Amino acid sequence: MTDVQRDAMFADLNGFDLKFANYKIELEPEETAKLARINESGIAELEMAQTYTQQNPTAIPGSVNLVEFGKDIALARQIVQIKLRLIQLLDYFSTALIVVLSDAYKTARLIYNIAKAQGRTPQNEAFIDAFGARFARGPQQPPANPNP
Repeated sequence: MTDVQRDAMFADLNGFDLKFANYKIELEPEETAKLARINESGIAELEMAQTYTQQNPTAIPGSVNLVEFGKDIALARQIVQIKLRLIQLLDYFSTALIVVLSDAYKTARLIYNIAKAQGRTPQNEAFIDAFGARFARGPQQPPANPNP
């Protein structure tokens, strides 16, 4: 990936961020904790309530804002569609990152092993120590017996 390609992706993400700006809601953790809990799988129940209000309009007092209720459900449906696409894209990014890091790690281990095979020298000693310490595995000890 070139810097230009990366910058173009950032520009696209910034464009998305601007387009989603009207729907962003920032809450403090305490505010989030006070919200009613329902996730996207609960949209069907919300739609049932909406259908009930449409079939029984006189049963619902005028103080219940059914127009806003309908807008909330419609917006939730739209946000869920976008969320699913974002999850898919994030999965692609995560997989690409895992593959790239794995390939780079294999090469770094090869370089480390070459440096070790050359023997410690002033040129490689710091690298061998730092890389070896960063990726060293500690002694493998069996778990303690909880019932001595």
